[in-house]
Amino acid sequence: MAVPTEQTIGTILIVDDEAIIRGMLEVELAQRYNVYTADSAEQAFSILRQHRVDLAISDINMPGMKGFEFLDRVRRDYPHTKTALITAYNIDDYVRMAKQSDISNIISKSTPFNFDEFNSIVYNLVTEKIFGLERYMLPDYALVASYRILDSAQIAGVEDEILQSIASFAKPQPFVQILLEELISNAVYHAPVDADGKEKYEKHTDVTLEESEAVEVSLGKDSEKYGVSVVDTSGKLTKQQVLYRIDRHVHGEGLLDESGRGIHMSRMYADRLIINIRKDTTTEAVFLNYFDEKYKGFKPLYINEV
Repeated sequence: MAVPTEQTIGTILIVDDEAIIRGMLEVELAQRYNVYTADSAEQAFSILRQHRVDLAISDINMPGMKGFEFLDRVRRDYPHTKTALITAYNIDDYVRMAKQSDISNIISKSTPFNFDEFNSIVYNLVTEKIFGLERYMLPDYALVASYRILDSAQIAGVEDEILQSIASFAKPQPFVQILLEELISNAVYHAPVDADGKEKYEKHTDVTLEESEAVEVSLGKDSEKYGVSVVDTSGKLTKQQVLYRIDRHVHGEGLLDESGRGIHMSRMYADRLIINIRKDTTTEAVFLNYFDEKYKGFKPLYINEV
């Protein structure tokens, strides 16, 4: 166990059969958390029986019990423990298993490893402080612009202003306009529901939102990336719905689906897509794009529900 040098935020369990990975992550987290490590599910369960763990992070492919089965049992036997997987392989190959196991966070072992991203994801999971673009940015983060949308007539103008702002500090990137269109339009047209839970508005029609339905859009940047956050006040999505939609599109089954295209396209075209949900209250979609190719690689899966 690593002994923290500062006041601890929580207790983390890292399960990975590769000693180098265990040691690397332990050293990185040890200043803020109590950290236990295990090289197998069997050893991890021994730790869980003795200590209260806030977050268990497991490799997917280990000898003996695999990561999905291990975290299934953790969630059943230790329901207070949050869970995440980590892998060096293509995460899209595991989306169906993630849906079946109700696991919504899979971290990528990118090369080089993105420690800043890893630290922010771990902190947000442990504390459940998941909302806000700034939580996914570096300390030098700066808010570039923010918008409050109450009318569908604002959408095109907001998108144009954001694209112009991005062009002032980043190289042109394909599909950013599609990202903005999908996320903002979905929040305006699909988030508001009536008393029966049915969508109130029809896409591509003129819509004036109620004050309580306002959509908040933020653009920010730090020294390595920029990000956009789109927040609506419905919270009607669930992580299972998001996993279902991603899974269908990843496997080519959702080409004709009426819903889910926006989430799939956003994840496909952004370097990072993060979905945050507070049931019946708030849904936030965050996309991040890096200024260079350093952390492109396989895309993680980040869906948080509190």
